[in-house]
Amino acid sequence: MSKVGELTEDELTRRLTYAAFVLLTFELLKDLIVKPVKSFYMRTSFGGGPFKSYDEDVLSRHRKEFEACLLYLRDFMEAIDSNDLQAIQNLREHRNELAHDLRNRLPNLQLESYSQLFEEVNTALFKLSNYRTYMEIGSDPEFKKLGIDWDAVKGHEYLIFEDVLGKLRALMDVTPRRKPWEQ
Repeated sequence: MSKVGELTEDELTRRLTYAAFVLLTFELLKDLIVKPVKSFYMRTSFGGGPFKSYDEDVLSRHRKEFEACLLYLRDFMEAIDSNDLQAIQNLREHRNELAHDLRNRLPNLQLESYSQLFEEVNTALFKLSNYRTYMEIGSDPEFKKLGIDWDAVKGHEYLIFEDVLGKLRALMDVTPRRKPWEQ
């Protein structure tokens, strides 16, 4: 098949739905990467210690803000590792391909071939969500007393993604792997 018009209604619907899921997933990731880091530096004044300024601590790592925040979360905060960073970048590339060239990509889009990417993104998104939730809530001494398993806590972005991932798996007809916090 070489043209969108040659796709059946079901094929077109599945592929467009998939593309929407990819776009939504990337937006959820962006919300966990740039906004919290930027917000942390805007709301906090530092009187020494390891933190200096957003420009010095974050933006000095890369000329593009998204990549700078990823590197900051990997290297400075250790919220993600290199595999997570690569999965996020792979999703970003896939998202950009779909967003900027959807008409040409739709006819040949093989949804099942991206299942591994989404499993890797699942792990990265869980780590970011878990890290952010702990930083915002779990580090409060009042919550530490409650005996919550902070290694398994999911933030609201991850809960949305988890729902989306379930729908993606059904769309791709893929059996789920173990959850990131069960590995």
